[in-house]
Amino acid sequence: MGWELLQGPDTTPYRGFILADIAVVALFVLIGRNEHNSGSQFLDYLSTVSPFVIAIAIAWCSPQVRRSPTSAVAGLIMWAAVILFGMTFRRVMFGDGTALPFVIVAAIFNGVLLQGWRGIARARQRRPDRGVPNG
Repeated sequence: MGWELLQGPDTTPYRGFILADIAVVALFVLIGRNEHNSGSQFLDYLSTVSPFVIAIAIAWCSPQVRRSPTSAVAGLIMWAAVILFGMTFRRVMFGDGTALPFVIVAAIFNGVLLQGWRGIARARQRRPDRGVPNG
């Protein structure tokens, strides 16, 4: 047992999709901590990003996300989970703030990027094969 659980029914690995979602929130936290001069302590960074990564894990439990991870619906589920669960966990479990301006910026940034990478992935899936011609 291992990474096999992170594969779709057509054996498409989900690892890259999961890492893309994590990269979005990791970038958001990195930019936010840098803008607010929150220091570069690695453990503080992990404490800030953890509630959002937990929210991503919860969203990946959704059958819709697992069935079609690059769909717009999957992006909306992921975005809602990151904002709703992430902010709730940040406040309740980690004791950090959830001021309205922070929630608004988080919602916009994560919404654009979580949908953005999915839109790029869908465009690449529709693109005709541009492999090397034979001969």
